[in-house]
Amino acid sequence: QDWGFHSNFDISPWSFIGKSKRITVTSSDGDTAEIQLKYWSNSRYTVNETIYTVNGDSFNLPELKVVDGKIPSVTITTTNGNTVTIPETKLNREVWPVRELWFDYIDDGVKLRIFPVAMEDAAYSSDDPLGLTNRHTYWEESQWLINWHPGSGTPVFSKGRWDDSSAFFTRDSTGTRLTALRGFSLNLDSEKSSLDFTAASPKELWQDYDSFSTFQNALRGKYFWADDLTLGFVYGSKLGYEQRALDVFNHFLGIDANLGLGLNTELFLQVAASRTEQDRQSDYETEKRGNSLHLSLINSSSEVFGKDYFGILPEKELPFYKLRLSLTHMDEGFESALASFRETRDDTFWSRHISFRKPFDYYFAGLYESGLSWDDVKTFAIGDGIDYGRDAISLRIEVKNLLDQRMDALFDVRNVHNVSGKYIENVSRLETTYRITDKLTTKLLGLRHDLPKTVAGIDPFIIDPETGDSYQNSSVEGGKDPSLKTVSLGANYDFFDWLNANFTWEHTNDCTLAYDNFGRGLLNWTSSDTYDSYDKTYRKKIFGLNEEGAFPLPPYSYFNIFKAGISLRPKDNLEIYLDYGRNEYEWAQIIDDNTNHVGLEISYLPTEKIGLYWRYVYSKCKDISELNEDSRVEKRSHHTFFSEARFRIKEDSELIAQYGVGGIAGVAESTYSPFGGGIATLDTQHIVRVYYSKKF
Repeated sequence: QDWGFHSNFDISPWSFIGKSKRITVTSSDGDTAEIQLKYWSNSRYTVNETIYTVNGDSFNLPELKVVDGKIPSVTITTTNGNTVTIPETKLNREVWPVRELWFDYIDDGVKLRIFPVAMEDAAYSSDDPLGLTNRHTYWEESQWLINWHPGSGTPVFSKGRWDDSSAFFTRDSTGTRLTALRGFSLNLDSEKSSLDFTAASPKELWQDYDSFSTFQNALRGKYFWADDLTLGFVYGSKLGYEQRALDVFNHFLGIDANLGLGLNTELFLQVAASRTEQDRQSDYETEKRGNSLHLSLINSSSEVFGKDYFGILPEKELPFYKLRLSLTHMDEGFESALASFRETRDDTFWSRHISFRKPFDYYFAGLYESGLSWDDVKTFAIGDGIDYGRDAISLRIEVKNLLDQRMDALFDVRNVHNVSGKYIENVSRLETTYRITDKLTTKLLGLRHDLPKTVAGIDPFIIDPETGDSYQNSSVEGGKDPSLKTVSLGANYDFFDWLNANFTWEHTNDCTLAYDNFGRGLLNWTSSDTYDSYDKTYRKKIFGLNEEGAFPLPPYSYFNIFKAGISLRPKDNLEIYLDYGRNEYEWAQIIDDNTNHVGLEISYLPTEKIGLYWRYVYSKCKDISELNEDSRVEKRSHHTFFSEARFRIKEDSELIAQYGVGGIAGVAESTYSPFGGGIATLDTQHIVRVYYSKKF
């Protein structure tokens, strides 16, 4: 038997918070809304939030400066053109320094953890093929952190929703999410079976600890029937309340099996069903049910049973291959409120470019190492097409150590239709890495993304991540081909152990997905419309783009990207990287190195206790702000500088000082490219930060 205890306290600007009392405001048309202004000391301003009125209108709370403990009065215009006046409001301050607090009990085959406060890694991630209990991409918040937002309005009703806005933006400067989980987990293991159970409720940063509006749990069981057969089930539920009355519930149950067909082949099967009822405390209650089916086959030159696809690795330096064939069907009415498929169904933007970069070792230095490694992140590079209301079939083949261990290759293709048979997309790619000599390595990427013809007024790529609805784009003509194609070539030459250079060329018409639609997608508007269903009238949000004509339109024209980089490591404790980029698509922003820029990075560790980092980037691009404010297209030059110094006082403590904004915290804390090259701001921000961390 063993008892354990863990705590994590953080005294920082994000620990000092405040909020007003809940007040009801009335708009100029008599509509009402309940608001609570929220403050944090890192900015000394209140946070900006979207507020929905009783009758379905909405308005955005601006960031308001707190003066003498009070928030000044402000008048705001709503989406429907009405006005709302918020009176001067007193702020009530508080301190919340607790990041983690849990207690463990471990006995033979039993592990119990009670966590009064925990981070999002306390959410349970099951190993069922569809990942129904915690599926999301690496930068996305866990669905376990999301609270229920009840519906409102009569005779026009706005449906309730799972609201992720607070969980997404409430983070500190390292990207750590400040929404906590309260609950417990129990794990039981024996020679022939295992059982895991986790129950938790989220606590938003400004939420009172004794306030509960959402509960969720997950139960996963497995029985090892034979050496080559495992049977399992997964159950999950999520409940949302309105004033202590159950307003929504989602239940899902899945049964799965994996069967070994010899040492090198494995078959996975999962069937699942769900039921959701929402807005139960209104006259607009709705219900949906649905089923899901997943079948996949994995084959490899290595042993595969008991491993997922990404856990199958080459044996030493022998020629190696692995392949996966998958078929997935999900009804429109199927839902797991603990999982998100919206981001994992598509390629990440950085996977559509070639890169020879790698993060400096210094990125992962310090008292606390990065929560994610490249091995964790790379599994999300290529999408699988799986989402609600879709049928997806995909094939992936990977080979390594061919041609005297000089060649690696990957082929991936997926075909997606909706459950009614309507064609959605076909995406195919070929990647190769060929080591021509011990010093020269080449890469090739070919990508074809085939799409149906455009619908007039509808953007073919930008969607609302919450609803999945496409944005309106009045400049898009109907019947055009929005398909994307990319060919990239690259080479890296190692002159010496301490010096290498790389060059890449990309020819593409992908001006959208390869940039995560940034910043084209930032220029948008939101409105509302109504629709009827079963003799009831509902309100829904409509999304659209501004300044559409300033950006490329289907069919997209081709352009070229040229990149070069030089990496020097004259000493083991000194790293230097100089890079250059030229992109003919001048709307490209510097979320990675595929834009017009010159950059210099230096990492130096003069002693084991001292670490220094500098970064300078000169960039040039078309100005999104200028377009938004004055409808003018202008190119602007930008200079940004960032520096950091770390001092390891003792083995268990360190002091960190930073100037500027650099985004070097590692792949776990950013949506930027994990290869490096992205920056959080275009211009130098005159911000000084000092951190002290200690392990007890």
